[in-house]
Amino acid sequence: MPIYALVDANNFYATCEKIFDPALATKPLVVLSNNDGCIVARSAEAKALGIAMGAPIHQWQGFCRAHGVVIKSSNYTLYGDMSARMLAILQKLCPDVESYSNDESFLDLQGFPEITAYAHRIRETLKQHIKVTCGVGIGPTKTLAKLANLIAKKEPAFDGVFNLLDHTPAAIDQLMASYPAGEVWGIGRQLAPHLGDLVDATASAELGRSAPHLSRVQAVGDEPESGAPEDDLGVLTLSFASEG
Repeated sequence: MPIYALVDANNFYATCEKIFDPALATKPLVVLSNNDGCIVARSAEAKALGIAMGAPIHQWQGFCRAHGVVIKSSNYTLYGDMSARMLAILQKLCPDVESYSNDESFLDLQGFPEITAYAHRIRETLKQHIKVTCGVGIGPTKTLAKLANLIAKKEPAFDGVFNLLDHTPAAIDQLMASYPAGEVWGIGRQLAPHLGDLVDATASAELGRSAPHLSRVQAVGDEPESGAPEDDLGVLTLSFASEG
């Protein structure tokens, strides 16, 4: 059985800015789009303040000034360099790495012993060498690895690593029931409202199992990602962009 791990950096653009300028380490920070129009990345501190992802910056200028939020223009040279360093480390740790975006990679860990412990090692190595913190989600398909990564990031008890294969189906179902269908890779927030007549909108466990077999559907308003990976059956699935 294939075993995929999705390694996804936390708040990647904002993290890169803080690594480049250590004085920003504890400050709330947002990164803007190409034309400095919208917020495309937020540090953990900025998220805690309730700053909205994708919001026009002019709507938040006063709020940012009042709360000491640092506003940065996108620096794609910096992000590209950090992305290359991250990928180089992952390629040393695993022979089969598929770079999916500048801060996400799928690793094929089939045959590795102690996979969960190794995932923690991957996470610690990235933190030690390039100061990037990431989540690692592990599952038998890329769709389920993506969902496991979401759980790894959202549930502090798992310390940044969640392996679906370590848990019983009943335990996974109970955990995933709290996640809306729109969080499942292959569904997305645009398509989820249209599933109401077909499935329980909170049945993420069932959707996660079936998502790899869905044909690619482009919902109105969704931006397609380039290089969308194929699942085990060679069927492309709809994916939605994660925050940089």
